[in-house]
Amino acid sequence: MRAVINGKLIDLPEGATVEELRARLPEIGNDDVMEEGFGGTKPLKETDALKEGAKVWSVPKIVKGM
Repeated sequence: MRAVINGKLIDLPEGATVEELRARLPEIGNDDVMEEGFGGTKPLKETDALKEGAKVWSVPKIVKGM
């Protein structure tokens, strides 16, 4: 299965979850993982499986200062 992750085409095992994506791509870290679709962009949970041809972006979590 192939998906576009942060603008790069990546080969992933069929039914890979967000958790497996984090293990494979350490640069994502604890960032929020968002999927781009026809209805807009939606956040993905750790257990959500990626789809063939998905466009996925990681967005750093917002940390409030003092």
